[in-house]
Amino acid sequence: MSTENTAAATSPSLPPVKKTFAWYLRALVCLVGGAIMAMAYPPYDLNELVWVGLLPLLCVLWTGTVSKKAAFAYGWLYGMGWYCVSFWWIHNVGEVFNIPLPVFLLIAFFPLMTVYSCLPGLWAVFAASVLRPSLQAGPNTDGMTSDARKLAWHNWAVGDLLSTVRSAVGCGALWVCIEWLRANGTLGFSWNSLGMALYDGLAFAQWAEFTGTAALSFIPVFTTVILWGAFRRSVMHFKGAGRANRPWDFYGCVVILFLLFSGGMALSAANSATKLAHKPGVYTLPVMGVQINLDQTSRIQNGGGPYLYGIYLRATKAAFDDIQQKTVQQAMKNPDVGITQRLPLWVVWPESAMGCPIWRNTSTSKLSPDAATCDVFFHEEYGLPKVRQLIREMGGQDFVLFTGVDECLLELNPQTKLLEPHGMHNSLACIPAGFESIFTVSKQHLMPFGEYIPLADSVEWINRSYTEITGTQVGDGIRPGSGSEPMTVPVPGTDKTVGVIPAICYEDTVGRLLTKFVRKGPQVIINVSNDGWFLDSACGVQQARNAAFRCIELRRPMVRAANMGVTCSIAPNGAFIDALLAADGTPHLPGYSYAELPIDTNAGFTLYALFGDWAVALCAFIVLVLTLRAILRRKSTHKPS
Repeated sequence: MSTENTAAATSPSLPPVKKTFAWYLRALVCLVGGAIMAMAYPPYDLNELVWVGLLPLLCVLWTGTVSKKAAFAYGWLYGMGWYCVSFWWIHNVGEVFNIPLPVFLLIAFFPLMTVYSCLPGLWAVFAASVLRPSLQAGPNTDGMTSDARKLAWHNWAVGDLLSTVRSAVGCGALWVCIEWLRANGTLGFSWNSLGMALYDGLAFAQWAEFTGTAALSFIPVFTTVILWGAFRRSVMHFKGAGRANRPWDFYGCVVILFLLFSGGMALSAANSATKLAHKPGVYTLPVMGVQINLDQTSRIQNGGGPYLYGIYLRATKAAFDDIQQKTVQQAMKNPDVGITQRLPLWVVWPESAMGCPIWRNTSTSKLSPDAATCDVFFHEEYGLPKVRQLIREMGGQDFVLFTGVDECLLELNPQTKLLEPHGMHNSLACIPAGFESIFTVSKQHLMPFGEYIPLADSVEWINRSYTEITGTQVGDGIRPGSGSEPMTVPVPGTDKTVGVIPAICYEDTVGRLLTKFVRKGPQVIINVSNDGWFLDSACGVQQARNAAFRCIELRRPMVRAANMGVTCSIAPNGAFIDALLAADGTPHLPGYSYAELPIDTNAGFTLYALFGDWAVALCAFIVLVLTLRAILRRKSTHKPS
């Protein structure tokens, strides 16, 4: 008997009215269940929910008969509940563009969530059919002896256990695949995968070094299915056999989780900033990220330019003063302890820091000599050379500045023989000590609907309609960058250089992109972000949490500067060395984050850096094998005798 026929045999049909009520009740359970799963992420951070958050959907899919169409609807509703709550902060973009909330929800937010939610819907179709456990009714033991009854129930339990384990493996593998699709499709958005909810405690998160973050989703899905099946089996066994059944699959799952947790704790300790500081070949690099906490609306109203640039320079000078004062105070409190003043050697400003662009000749790849940068760089009062001079007078070394910048491209017009604007890059600029030059690397993974409109190049009405409704040209000619070479940046006052893995805006959430820049030796991930588009929402905290997984995947430290959100430094184990947060953990503060990053001169390659999403490919293979197995078994079952 097939799985669907078995379910049908155990579930009598309902009258039309009751059937309709049951459908709406199940739909509500799925919608609420998805919203509960969203609570596992910032700003709620109820991480424990990831272990049980799928139970409402499983109960709906695996109780009674569920058609593929209904299964998709249930999974889609679950996704809508999850994503609408988790990504509600996206609606703030409408406020920046002065779009009424109902209009923005109608033209942007709900359509986007609808597309994303199709992936949980797809998962639900497979979970309700080819990956569904057998769910067979207990054996009929009427008239059997006691020993025969025990044997019948034992055989049933073994079959049910094997079916549950097979379903757990298949469902876990499929969920990994849909997470990968969400992160890599046309509307690629990898935030808040189930694997990300394993950040708390850092133990389970450490395995991203080997599998990548997407594949971590296998762990909670596998565990939830095992929990569901073991509970169902135990209840049915107790009712039918009169005694409890030992759920060996659940016991085995607990052992596996314990081993993963213990191993993860060891990996986390080995890659912590404290442990690495005592490792041979490791030195520390004092770094600082600066944040003025200016939302995008205020930035637009003030016009950027000299105003914005001046604020960041003055904030940088004030941060140096504060660090020096704290160092002196610490030395006075501990006169017997030698304290060496460590002013930052690298300073990072966010993506939105430069209110004026730089201009680059695309034919020569050099800055245009008459428009290298805006004049405020050399302002007598707060220009960069002046601030660097003041820092040197304080006893500090000249520092390297990293900042986000709009890099306008100039192309030679063959007819007029003049350089003319032709698009732009969203770039990370590095200004070494002494200001001899400006090095840039451009963003490669553009933000959908922010820097480009999906399908707009091939479907003109999409671009035209969006421009008419919003009153703005989304993207404004932004081009994606290319290349895979990390920036080689000196450490002032030393003969050392460090490789920089660039991550502009939400590129710090795209693991497959950053792996291209990994090289053997000392490296640091530099991220510049502008979360001011989303005001004081959970966006900044979610992105910082997501960025921590890049440090684990590559075992490289990170410095990130955000215009709003969380400016911080992160160790190779994903722990925050220092973060610009209030005492209660509240983000969105003006100020700075200072840390001494552990720089490993012998840093090697992680498994994920070498082979990328190999674990996702393995999961896809598992789903394919289990799907083919189910199809063949169904054909053999229905073959005429």
